[in-house]
Amino acid sequence: MRFLRTHSTFWLAGVLVALGSAGRAAAQAPATINGRVTSDAGVPLPGANVIITELNISVGTNAQGGFTIQIPGARVNGQTVQLRVRSVGFQPTSRPVVVRSGTQTMNFELKTDVLRLSEVVVTGVAEGTERAKVPFSVGRVTAADLPVPALDPMKALAGKVAGLRVANTGSGRPGTEPEIQLRGPTSINATGRSNGPLIIVDGAIMNVGSLSELGGLDIESVEVVKGAAGASLYGTRAANGVITITTKRGSSAGQGIRFGVRSEYGFSDLNSISYGMPLNHQLQLDETGTRFCVAGSQNVAPCSRTVDWMKEIMRINNVNADTTRTPVSLQWNALTVGGGELTNVFQSQIWPGRYFNPLAQALQRNPITLNQVDATGTLGAVRFYVSGSYQDEKGAIRGLDGAQQRRARVNVDYDIRPDLNVSVSTLYDNGATDNRNGGADGGSIFGQILRGIAIGTDMQARDTLGRLLVRSGGANLRSPTGNGGATVLYDTENRISDQTSDRYLGSITSRYTPAEWVTVEGTYAYDSRSRVQRAYRIKGYRTTSISAANNAGNLSFDNRYDRSMNGSLTATLRKQLRSDLFGKLTFRGLFDDYLLRTNGLSAEQFVVSGIYRADNATANKDINSSREQVKNVGWVTGASLDFKDRYTVDGYFRYDGSSLFGSGNRWAPYGRISGVWQFSKEPFWHIGLIDDARVRASYGTAGTPPRFSAQYETYNIAATGPSLGQAGNSKLRPEVTAETEVGLDFTLLHKVGLELTHARGTTKNQILPVNAPAALGFATQWQNAGTLQNITWELVANLPVIQKKEFNWSMRGSWDRTRTYITELFVPDFVMDAGTSQGTASLFHVTANRAKSNGFPQNRLGNIWGRKFYRTCGDLPQSVQGQCGDGKPFQRNDQGYIVWVGQGNTWRDGITKNLWSTYLPKDQSPWNWPLYFGHPIVDRPLKGEPNEGVGINQVIGNALPDFRLQFSNTVQWKRLTLYGLVDGTFGHDVNNQGEAWGLLDLSSSEFDQANKTVETAKPVGYSWRAGYTDGAGTGGFYDQLGPNNYNVEDASFAKLREVSLTYHLGKVRGVGDWTFGVIGRNLLTLTGYSGLDPEVGATSANNGGSGTNGSGSGLINQVDAFNFPTLRSFTFTVSTRF
Repeated sequence: MRFLRTHSTFWLAGVLVALGSAGRAAAQAPATINGRVTSDAGVPLPGANVIITELNISVGTNAQGGFTIQIPGARVNGQTVQLRVRSVGFQPTSRPVVVRSGTQTMNFELKTDVLRLSEVVVTGVAEGTERAKVPFSVGRVTAADLPVPALDPMKALAGKVAGLRVANTGSGRPGTEPEIQLRGPTSINATGRSNGPLIIVDGAIMNVGSLSELGGLDIESVEVVKGAAGASLYGTRAANGVITITTKRGSSAGQGIRFGVRSEYGFSDLNSISYGMPLNHQLQLDETGTRFCVAGSQNVAPCSRTVDWMKEIMRINNVNADTTRTPVSLQWNALTVGGGELTNVFQSQIWPGRYFNPLAQALQRNPITLNQVDATGTLGAVRFYVSGSYQDEKGAIRGLDGAQQRRARVNVDYDIRPDLNVSVSTLYDNGATDNRNGGADGGSIFGQILRGIAIGTDMQARDTLGRLLVRSGGANLRSPTGNGGATVLYDTENRISDQTSDRYLGSITSRYTPAEWVTVEGTYAYDSRSRVQRAYRIKGYRTTSISAANNAGNLSFDNRYDRSMNGSLTATLRKQLRSDLFGKLTFRGLFDDYLLRTNGLSAEQFVVSGIYRADNATANKDINSSREQVKNVGWVTGASLDFKDRYTVDGYFRYDGSSLFGSGNRWAPYGRISGVWQFSKEPFWHIGLIDDARVRASYGTAGTPPRFSAQYETYNIAATGPSLGQAGNSKLRPEVTAETEVGLDFTLLHKVGLELTHARGTTKNQILPVNAPAALGFATQWQNAGTLQNITWELVANLPVIQKKEFNWSMRGSWDRTRTYITELFVPDFVMDAGTSQGTASLFHVTANRAKSNGFPQNRLGNIWGRKFYRTCGDLPQSVQGQCGDGKPFQRNDQGYIVWVGQGNTWRDGITKNLWSTYLPKDQSPWNWPLYFGHPIVDRPLKGEPNEGVGINQVIGNALPDFRLQFSNTVQWKRLTLYGLVDGTFGHDVNNQGEAWGLLDLSSSEFDQANKTVETAKPVGYSWRAGYTDGAGTGGFYDQLGPNNYNVEDASFAKLREVSLTYHLGKVRGVGDWTFGVIGRNLLTLTGYSGLDPEVGATSANNGGSGTNGSGSGLINQVDAFNFPTLRSFTFTVSTRF
């Protein structure tokens, strides 16, 4: 027994020692899995994710597609796990692997995913879902799709998503934010609110600041849901769609840290310095043809005195005073500038001596710089992405400073334990922007140039005191209106208008999965921004005449603080209901809160120069302040079913409360029902030419809230006391969009990916300012009073043309078309302004009348109303058409307009027969309106008809495009990659106010008769309106700034939006992973539009509009009001990672 006990003891001890030794040996023997990920063409795939979900391990592939996974020995026990591989643009794959000590090699070859159906979508769904199972259209752009990094995330989307329109309409000046529209507008009147989508960045709702502050280089992916059919989960603010931005994180990096450096440097300028500048003038010269005649007065004959233009300009400016001298009056090539004389004045004399291009003098090719350093990696259970960047865009105007951004970002993910994860995203941005547009008194430098700067004036000249010119022409000198005498560059040295801002953005998300069937996720986001704007003029600021408000200097300061926070708590329950049926149930509660505080002051007349403080000013001191707060709450519940991995249906309900709704209607319901059928997975599907085929359908509702003040009764405060403003409306409801979207996606010939989408959305409860009953004493009241409808078609095509190891060529194109109609209007028809005070007060006529005008349904939103000059004989009234044609009294001239020439004459006879001063008296005219020889004729009622003599207001165009096209190509040969993107908008019209003002101020090339013959030359009166013998005007194209079919132009365009050429050098002396390249943005614009840039628009009250009675969007207000054009840029770039 002792023997047995003794040996048993030794045996047990030996076993324990052996087990301990084995345990120590296992702990000291980690597992290593390495390999390479390539495409099916053998091309290495850098940045692919290699994942072992069971071990919570994720690594990324390097530039050669290689990866290495290290598994500590403590986690190695011979278990079988799934090794999964994903890469953008390729179908994911997985393979089982036994985790054992030692090294294993596993290579993966991924097939091209033409439709990207394997991508995981997070927008519009309860949780991350494969795109193949998402029942609505989602545009998704990743960092890999952005070979040309945009300076802000929204510009990066231009030309890359069907149905998305983005443009710097209000201004292309650096620091300004573009406008965004998805499909069509959902509001007739969006003043004081937005027609753009709801934007969410890392869980934070963007209520604050500019998206340019986020930084384009930090973007990992952008998802775009374009309408209510997909955006219902977001409720009250999602009728215009949703854009979700995800910034870069460390989730793809293996253990350790990798650093990246990128630098971009180049210049920006305008696409063209040609703006239709006339080289000929209408002034009288002396007998030498080199000096201008001074106008006669009383007993002094014209031309008894002459002046040299530039010497006269210097004389009136070169005075040691805050004002200028009075210029002499120059003589026109006529005795007067009124009456019939204008029909015999021709702008046909070349400017004597040296002349200048005022636009070229104002421009300067300025540098653009973008530098960034980042670090990404994994340290234990912590993954992180850290970046710092500096961005400087000087713009293209001489003397202006442009915009600068300094930002830092820290994103951290911490796996506290396998079932609990925390993600933190933070951003700090410091910005500085020069708000000046150049020009006098803060006006746009482009407006001053287009309104008649004389080409003989050297705008860069300085007087004997070293000062830039204050007066360059204007009244008495050249223009009959007094315009054209602006300073252009003076303000760049004597006026300051800038802003600085500090922004903090942070969000935290925690995800807890206590069991496979349940996940609880909470998100909280905080965003704050402080902005200070200052503007001042120096003491001694010069003007052309005495100005008490400006000469002694003035200042204004505006402080703005924005704070936004939002949060949500979501519970998702999952259940395998049967072997081929999977269900999901979601509950969510959420809130958001936005606060705005402003205060400002202004004052005039400084005591001491150089001190820009309110206590240094003595006159007109004023202070102001405001506060707004908006609170929203809501809850969501929904369920989805996935049957046989090919049928997916879901349904959601959301109930929102908002402080923006009227107090009697604080809550609103929204919902969605949708489904997907992946019919190419059916057993009966044997059509080999088509695969990855699915049909999807979704019906959903979402809302647009009223502007902040709409529900309230308001008063106007003045020195004389308060007065009534608008009536309140406690019953005001949000606009509600109900959208049905259907789509078909498939791959043709295993090569061409096609996506076709049709959407029809109807927005009821249109919020409009309505005339209030007189008994109330208020002028207007915001009411729900109409219905708007959008009908959209979208087509997207992807084609990997060639995919080989050393040569790849892929193409992508998209087309979209939207029509927007007013289908119901519960108030009388009314007019809306187009965001300016210059002739557009009635540009838009709001009606639900479906009758057509010039082929346009009158109820189509965006219709531009104005007067029409006859262009064809068929445009004439029926009773006059027989008198139109060759050899008849009415003929079509060389510019395509119908003109009266009289019997036996032609439109070519004006000079040779001395006919330009002749006219048909009104009692002989079919319209009871006098007709001047050779002049364009306005469409008016015939003699005896109602409204006789008044031009007929009719539809002459539409501000919204007929369709849009985008087309991109990427060609890669070995280490060289060429990329180009063309973005086109076709069929939209623009009211060219720059041209209209040019007609008034004789600065349009329309007046320039260079290269014209005696047959084709036109007098000034052909374009400029003025009185005639009957006192009613010659009816030229100027038309007193009113829109007509001359100054409303087709602004279709195609832009070479992006182009890049890069060379991947790789390591240099064994260090880094270097890439060099050149980048161009907005390099070329193809258009027939005569203005500087067809991508224009006026944004409400910023350009003199009413601020309450308009569309509120520059994408609808297609008015060229001397806007700062979109700049082009050309840069060199170098980047590396190590």
